[in-house]
Amino acid sequence: MTYLRQLRPIVPLAGFAVLLTLPGLAIQSGMLPFEYRIYALLVVSAVCIALCLLAGFSYAELGLGRPSSRRHWIGCGTLTVGLAAIMVLATKLFSFDHQQPVWLSFAPFYVLVSSPCQEVVCRSIPKLMTDRLQTNGWAYVLYSATMFSLIHLAYGDTALLLNTFLLGVVWGFAYLRMRNIWPLIISHAAIGTLAFSLGLA
Repeated sequence: MTYLRQLRPIVPLAGFAVLLTLPGLAIQSGMLPFEYRIYALLVVSAVCIALCLLAGFSYAELGLGRPSSRRHWIGCGTLTVGLAAIMVLATKLFSFDHQQPVWLSFAPFYVLVSSPCQEVVCRSIPKLMTDRLQTNGWAYVLYSATMFSLIHLAYGDTALLLNTFLLGVVWGFAYLRMRNIWPLIISHAAIGTLAFSLGLA
C-alpha cells in the first residue's frame, strides 16, 4: 500500500504521456488514417487545455500571459537564429532523403495552430504538472522534451523523434527561464518552417 501511495503522484504524468502517445500509436497501427493527425493534435490539445482550465489554472499559468520582458524576446530570437544556423549547416554536411513538401498549403495551420498547440501541451502543461511534484528543473526539461517527441510518433521517423527530443530540451530549458510561451511559439513556428523548407521534416 505504501508503494502505491508513493506512485500516486506520478500517475498524472504517465496518463498525460499515454494521452499524447495514443494518436501516434493509432496512426502507426493503421487504426487511424495518417491524414487525421492534425485533428488528433487539435483534440488532444483541446482536452489538455480544457482540463487545466477546469482544474483552476489561469491562462497566465499556462504561459499565455502578456510577454513583458524584451530580454525574453531577444534571448529566444538568438536561440532561434542559432538553431537555424545548425539546421542549415546540417544540410551542407549530411544528405537527407526527405522530399520538400508542398509547404504553402500547410503553413498557415502550422504557424497559427500547430505550433501554439504543441508549445502549450508540451511546454506549459508539463511545467504545471512537474511543479506539483516539486521536481527540479532538469526533470521538467526531460519530461517536457519526451512529451514533445511523443507527439510526433505519428510520423514513424526515428530521426524525427530524436530531433524533436533535442529541440524539446532546448525549448524546455528556455521555458524554464521565461515562463512565457509566446516567444517559444514564434521560435517553434520559425524553426519548423525552416525545417520544412529545407526538406528536413
